[in-house]
Amino acid sequence: MPEDRYQDYVIKDGRLVGDFESLYDKFEDPWHQSRVDHLHDSRRSIALAQCIHLRGTNPMDQVNRVVEIGCGFGHLTDSLRQQGFSAVGIDVAETAVAKARERNPSSVFLAASIDSPPLLASLDPDIVIMAEVTWYVLDHLSDFLKRLREHALRRQRPTYLIHLLTTYPPGVQQYGRDYFTDLDGILNFFDLDYLESGFVQVKREDDPGSQGTYFVARIPKE
Repeated sequence: MPEDRYQDYVIKDGRLVGDFESLYDKFEDPWHQSRVDHLHDSRRSIALAQCIHLRGTNPMDQVNRVVEIGCGFGHLTDSLRQQGFSAVGIDVAETAVAKARERNPSSVFLAASIDSPPLLASLDPDIVIMAEVTWYVLDHLSDFLKRLREHALRRQRPTYLIHLLTTYPPGVQQYGRDYFTDLDGILNFFDLDYLESGFVQVKREDDPGSQGTYFVARIPKE
């Protein structure tokens, strides 16, 4: 019998499985989060640096509240807290949230999904971070972006979105191809006021030819 792969609890045979509760229950360290440490990922370092930059260049707006969607074990959320941000990490898997709290007891983590209606209103974020979760919420993405725009208009000052996502070369990517397959497609889909965007090409044996994309955007457009 073949050994279980944590990836099969997420996307398998070109279909979204999305069983994140079982994923975090059955596997000690999915995506090697503990061993790699998020801040050894250059794009997560960029995300942290961008949060610090946005806070420094918007003193009158008091850019300080950050929500990380799909926080996993919470490494990035905790790093933001250490930099003085009021940071909250959310994850759809309660087991992931429990492990994040165990690993980072000084940080705040909540079990919630991206489509939870009170999420933006109750947390009132200045910055939202989506780090490697977009493939898993494609069906909810348009509605979430609409709510994010409404949130920014309601508070009458900008909200910032920092987005990290790995893309895969033709022949490798099976799921989500009707949404986007590269950085240009991502930027066209989100259609935001981009402050910075780019990608990191990393040599990876498990995902040859993949690119780590990122963007920083202001909502709403000016």
